Amino acid sequence: MDQVKIETLCDGVEGCFIAAKHFKTFRISISFFVPMRRETAAANALLTGILTRASAEYPDFTAVNARLHELYGASIYGSVSKFGDLQRVKFVISALDDRYTLQQEQISKQAAEMLLSMLFAPPLEDGLFRQADFEREKRLLIENIQSELNEKRSYAIARTESIICAGEPYGIPKYGMLEDAQALTNQQAVQAWQTLLAQAFVRINVVAAAAPQAVYEQVQQQFAGIQRQVLPVTPYAPHRKNAQLKEQTETMDVTQDKLCMAYCMDVSSDFQSRITARIMADVLGGGPYSLCFQNVREKQSLCYYCAARANTQKNIVLIDSGVLPQNSLQAQQAIAQQVQLLQDGAFTDEMLQASKMAIADYMRTLQDSPELIDAWYGNMVFEAPDITLSAYTDAVWKVSRQQVIQLAKTLELDTVYQLRGVQKEAE
Repeated sequence: MDQVKIETLCDGVEGCFIAAKHFKTFRISISFFVPMRRETAAANALLTGILTRASAEYPDFTAVNARLHELYGASIYGSVSKFGDLQRVKFVISALDDRYTLQQEQISKQAAEMLLSMLFAPPLEDGLFRQADFEREKRLLIENIQSELNEKRSYAIARTESIICAGEPYGIPKYGMLEDAQALTNQQAVQAWQTLLAQAFVRINVVAAAAPQAVYEQVQQQFAGIQRQVLPVTPYAPHRKNAQLKEQTETMDVTQDKLCMAYCMDVSSDFQSRITARIMADVLGGGPYSLCFQNVREKQSLCYYCAARANTQKNIVLIDSGVLPQNSLQAQQAIAQQVQLLQDGAFTDEMLQASKMAIADYMRTLQDSPELIDAWYGNMVFEAPDITLSAYTDAVWKVSRQQVIQLAKTLELDTVYQLRGVQKEAE
């Protein structure tokens, strides 16, 4: 599986076919990319639910599930995510590959028809979504926003991103703000739906054995009836370091403090530099070979975990860790020491090699499922849209020690966020 073909289907709509003959299923994903804006974020998030529950052709849960059953147990769902300064609204359908149907049915074509009918022709009443549908999805959206508090690690990371990028589109939560979701109207939801169809940049990924010409033709037919004015999409808007170090502490009922440290870095726009950033972050806080794991977690026993991740869309490296309250300050100092060691080149060649091997192994695992393949090529859409998995792996092996050190020297601490237990308030 190493064949990728990208073609323009119509204005602002492109298709990406990833040949994958070793799966018994196929996968079609349609991603709408729009600028992340607070006034539309919650409405866009709501669409991932309301557009996958019913359509004019399949007006209720029973009809939808009956049709999915006819399509050999197909599944359909929507999701929303941040993509740099963009919001990505994604819809997916997957089912049995055409080669394995009992009567040689074109399941991929039928599945595409169903997905497109739900996106382009939802059940409307007087130009609005059915009120019961809207109220249900609004309630679920509010619950999703509130439930993010339950996973404290991901909550701390999201809060850090909001703090470091305050005032920037990336600082807006992927589901939008709670108060905006609570105030959302049916009219706003319909307007968001119409805007997606008319103004979003659209990427369609098809992971299947055969070329998706029939799928592409249906997509072209649906968009032919829409006057398109595609909004400019610029996911890469590097964060500029704040003039002063941002430090913020919040208290919550947690037994393990969450410490997040965000660094700015200077990554150039070329593809190889972005791969270097990934390896640099991995050497700093990736697997058991990394500096933070060996020194902060193992030797000093200051944290339960300590991981670093590079965001090359915003040029940020975020290090997050779980620490006992009494170790918080010492852990912060120890993490800063590891960054300094990285900048000084005080890491072994074995660490660098282990990092490359770990990333290369991960690239191989992507070939294990259509979901992983779709996700990876979807994330590369603006960076290197037609690069194959093997070509990316080859680029990983080419990263030099000196390139890692040079990039590490650009790291500057920007934001420190701590989520601490409520008992701290009494101290």
